[in-house]
Amino acid sequence: MSAGLLAIYSFAGEINLYPLVYYGLRAMANRGEVAVAYLLGRRGLERLEVDLSREEPRDVRGVAAVGCVYTEDCCRVEGDVAYCAFGRGEVKPGAPSDAAAYVALTADGVLYAYRPPRLWHLAVGVHGFDFALIATETAAIEVLGGEVRRSLRGGELLKITRLGVVSTGGEQPGEVCAMEYVYSSRLDSEIDGVEVAEVRARLGEALAAKVKNSLDVIVGVPDTGLYYAAWVAEKLGVRHVPGFVSTVRKRSALLDDVRDRVSAIQLKANVVKHAARGMRVLVIDDSLISGLTLRHIAQLLRLRAGAKEVHAAVAAPPLRSQCPYGVKMPPDSHMVFNHLQQDTVTKALELDGLYYLTLEEFQRAIGVRVCTLCFKRR
Repeated sequence: MSAGLLAIYSFAGEINLYPLVYYGLRAMANRGEVAVAYLLGRRGLERLEVDLSREEPRDVRGVAAVGCVYTEDCCRVEGDVAYCAFGRGEVKPGAPSDAAAYVALTADGVLYAYRPPRLWHLAVGVHGFDFALIATETAAIEVLGGEVRRSLRGGELLKITRLGVVSTGGEQPGEVCAMEYVYSSRLDSEIDGVEVAEVRARLGEALAAKVKNSLDVIVGVPDTGLYYAAWVAEKLGVRHVPGFVSTVRKRSALLDDVRDRVSAIQLKANVVKHAARGMRVLVIDDSLISGLTLRHIAQLLRLRAGAKEVHAAVAAPPLRSQCPYGVKMPPDSHMVFNHLQQDTVTKALELDGLYYLTLEEFQRAIGVRVCTLCFKRR
């Protein structure tokens, strides 16, 4: 999981920027729960702690803001510059970085946005003639009522002042992190003009071709697995039903502690017994790391709902290595396919069958250039 970066510049002068900051970051809450922003107002650069769980009327006036939502605070202040960044590269606001994306705001009112040559995405949009909007996810720009103009080019630096927008550098971007398409991004976002939903539909159709068992019903693991499940069901001609109800939205793959992950899984997936009782069920999930989610889901379906059979299918190859570029994921030692062969994994997860796309199948189906290092044992 990578961070969600946000930048807002008001060409209309000082206004209440808090609603734009709040909803812009909340639109990327799929990327974490820690939301921080810096706003430039009359008192200079001001730090804002943003509680995504609470809508509250606040009047925080300024001309520009930068922010980030992630599993930890990814914003910093150095001298008279505040910036929010993601990636392993060194950040010098106003200059290119080899491997980090960033948004930065200076005390004298200059906003910078930089997309590195590969891996991470940034898009720019406008809200009429009043605002420039920059975000990791195009959906965040749209949620703010903006119009997405384009994705930044790889290695492109934007400089925004009250006089306008200046672009320097940039070329065709290199490969994007595969997990941006598989898991991290909102379903309604685009990356370099390609809809995330379209890519996930292709992966779902490819996954359906792997399934050989007779089935009665297909269910998706909330939240990301639901869209994959719809396309697998369409391809197989099997009924797709909501199999789980979420109490909270929580992305268990972001949590390091095993107990925290088990708790998060329970909160996001309570089984609908009627959907699975006496049925041969296929469960669809986006990715397979430790197997904790699928094992817990299998137990719920079999023991609580009374499913006759429980099979699982995963839209990506099993993860085998931590990302060397900073994506949040459990350590290699927690990745079940680093320790067991597929038959043993299937038994350990209490499944009757397990399917996933191989790396070659995944690369053919996804249809875009992606980094796949996390799917390879290093």
